[in-house]
Amino acid sequence: MMSRTTTASVAGRSSSMRRMRRRASATNAALRPFCRTNGCPTYLDVDADRGIATCPICGSTQRLH
Repeated sequence: MMSRTTTASVAGRSSSMRRMRRRASATNAALRPFCRTNGCPTYLDVDADRGIATCPICGSTQRLH
């Protein structure tokens, strides 16, 4: 069983990692769109001709502006 200190540090670390991922994906959003469907951890494959980006893992699609 984990102690309260260990649990708090693990929760803080995971929160920090999510925050870093959001910041990294925000700065790279114009270059490489990131799939945000239920925490899917992949970049989207962009089809510039159709204006659609598709996730190779979960199959989610997003329209490009």
